[in-house]
Amino acid sequence: MKPAAWLLVCAGFLFCSSSITDDECRYDSKPPYRSFILENYSEESAKHYFDTAPIDNWEGIWLMTENGERVSIERFKDARFSEIFTHRIVKLESGVHGEIPMGTVIGYLSRGVAANTCFVWLYKKRLTGAILYKPERFSARLTPDLTGILFSGNKAKNLEDLFDPRSGFVKLYPKQVSEDTENREIRYL
Repeated sequence: MKPAAWLLVCAGFLFCSSSITDDECRYDSKPPYRSFILENYSEESAKHYFDTAPIDNWEGIWLMTENGERVSIERFKDARFSEIFTHRIVKLESGVHGEIPMGTVIGYLSRGVAANTCFVWLYKKRLTGAILYKPERFSARLTPDLTGILFSGNKAKNLEDLFDPRSGFVKLYPKQVSEDTENREIRYL
């Protein structure tokens, strides 16, 4: 069998077996083996959510410092997921990894052991096109000013990894305003 045909057979097996598993599984300690794509997801819909919902410090539009990828981090509820998974990381439009469509869930946040800490699960590999798989867990914490997420104590990036666990995130939207600022905008619920 030719290598290209073998790769297609393996890809089909992974996709089919993974989708069967995704429908039947509950994710208690690890997220799904492969990523999901959220239909009709856009930066405008993400901003609308952030402007109208009571959001926490992790939520917003973030820039991945390693590669300039823009992502949205938002809380989510799904009956298939344990309550340890609190947020999902969704790719927004960018020039980086253009073959991965907007709305692809590229990772998840799960509860950390201390305040302003969490574990970030990022899909590290790409099979073909938009199929991301093999999530890995990394330790992360919010910066004291709540405008960044720093990864700590993680191993170096392998060449085939999509994302570098040593890089972090910088918050783009909504802008964090210090509690000491006089002109702090008041948001009513």
